[in-house]
Amino acid sequence: MHITEIYHRQVVVCILYLAKCYYMPNLDIITDSKESIQHSFDRIATDLIHNWHLKVNDTLYSFTEIEFYFFMTDIHQDTASREHNYDKGFWRFHQKGLDITFQSQDNSDGGILIRGLKTRTEYINGPVLVLEHIFRKMDSIIMLNKEFGLVLKPEPSNEPIYKTQRHELPDNPENEFKKELYRYFINLEHWNKRHINPLERARIRKSSVLVKSL
Repeated sequence: MHITEIYHRQVVVCILYLAKCYYMPNLDIITDSKESIQHSFDRIATDLIHNWHLKVNDTLYSFTEIEFYFFMTDIHQDTASREHNYDKGFWRFHQKGLDITFQSQDNSDGGILIRGLKTRTEYINGPVLVLEHIFRKMDSIIMLNKEFGLVLKPEPSNEPIYKTQRHELPDNPENEFKKELYRYFINLEHWNKRHINPLERARIRKSSVLVKSL
């Protein structure tokens, strides 16, 4: 190979590396219709689960369970979604756990609730336990050089992704989206048995459908 060709290839590799360092998931939602919004959920869930780690200092987590909440006037009035004033791609802490935010606008907002994570050796199930585990990895209160954010996986994963109804939504007969399949998950058989009872596991398995490859 010619020396110029080698140099060009090295430049391309460096550019790709830098792009990965500053790249973020595509959190844009196509809002033409209810169907296009749901297709956007499938795309975003697949991307997060297959392509991204959550990095907390030296620990890398993969997403195993996430839930989508999105309200848009007239088109997708999911009243389980809570109003906020964040731009897209921000962390939002609230009483139920930790969200990745969608863009807040005059007529829409929402986010993705992180319900489950895994390391190489452990599954963490449930949004409150996820938060507890994350803060345990933050180390001492006097340590300032903390790392917390999403990083691309070196190699994408390819586990089958399933979706089912969201967990324990308030009983609101006016919310037509309560039974929509907005809870995405993988590896149900490996979830921590201390965090999920057999009845809930069976219910999830019975009501879930496979997310089609995009």
